[in-house]
Amino acid sequence: MMMKNFDVSGLVTWEEALEKLFRIWQPEPSRETVPVAESCGRVLAEDVFARYTIPVVRAAMMDSVALRSSDFAGGAPDTSGWRRGVEFERADMGDDFDDRFDAAVPVESVEFLPSGGIALRDVETVRPGDGIRTAGTTASAGELLLRRGSRLSPSDLGALLAGGILEVVCFQKPLVAVIPTGSELIAPGTAPGRGENINANSVMLRQMLLEMGAQPLCLPIVRDVPGQMAEVLEEALHRADIVVVNAGSSKGEEDFSTRLLRGTDTFLFHGVRAVPGRPLSIAVAQGKPVVNLPGPPMAAFNGADWCLRAVVASFLHTAPDEPRSVQAVLTAPLDGPKALRFTSRMEVYRSEGTVYARPVPREEGSTARTMAANGYYASPVGEGRLESGDVIRVSLLRGIEER
Repeated sequence: MMMKNFDVSGLVTWEEALEKLFRIWQPEPSRETVPVAESCGRVLAEDVFARYTIPVVRAAMMDSVALRSSDFAGGAPDTSGWRRGVEFERADMGDDFDDRFDAAVPVESVEFLPSGGIALRDVETVRPGDGIRTAGTTASAGELLLRRGSRLSPSDLGALLAGGILEVVCFQKPLVAVIPTGSELIAPGTAPGRGENINANSVMLRQMLLEMGAQPLCLPIVRDVPGQMAEVLEEALHRADIVVVNAGSSKGEEDFSTRLLRGTDTFLFHGVRAVPGRPLSIAVAQGKPVVNLPGPPMAAFNGADWCLRAVVASFLHTAPDEPRSVQAVLTAPLDGPKALRFTSRMEVYRSEGTVYARPVPREEGSTARTMAANGYYASPVGEGRLESGDVIRVSLLRGIEER
């Protein structure tokens, strides 16, 4: 494994990088009222309390027959001559019913006789309240449903509507400008010539930002010309809440991005203890964070995954969404540099009930092939070598394959 004895002097950890930023950048986003039906994925700016009590009085817990518990005081009665509406009544799940009845038994325990009566199976005793949901068991007026900072899920929308809530106050999505840089870049759909590379990162970053709850603003490709880059950065700062500059972050002759950021209001650092993605930098300009992600796709993804995810979440006053993950058995050793947080793509698959993770070495295939793996593992700083058979927690990018 290369970089095993990598010099980390001057580099910050992920945690230190974010702490430096959040110490001086504490955004207060605007708020807007959003219909609940359109609020999935949005972040609440206020606590939400139920408006109504449901059931208002009571409701059948299941499809039932409503009864009087007093009829069972001396044991199971003869019900063959009972009359609907007098000794019993039908009560479907969620229905209220006449106050004469104070219990309900599942309809599966009832046989309806041709004479109009009923026969009960395996029902010996009936107590008041059996089979009944009391007032407020669906929602109770004034009850706290969701707290400020909650990112709304489909289930949350059901809870809000059940409590009589039609609109919620949410934090406004941050507008995140993405500036792709590089004289070698061409737009997707254009056949590359010698020395050219397709700008795939903008689409990848756009989708990641959407999933994070941001509103991406993908700007045109900026060539490696310092004056042009400065103009576009100024425009992005004017329009957006957060700015992402992609590429130009290392030490190449045309890597102008970090040099440009060093001239902003507050330049925080250049370089993190993480690979791929070491030459990431962050500055604060005009009160807004500017994140310079490295250009290689793996490095850009990793930086967006840990850094942009946390930055967007901080803007929205919520916790970053954790990627879906699974415990898996390593199929080969993983010898990451101990001084760095090392991210390795994984092929995650299930065989005979066990989930396995096979590291995909970068030398095994192309970058595109490596990026297409369905999972990844990010080792904590200090972990070092893992052996075949070790159990790790792998983040999933899509479903687990069956083999």
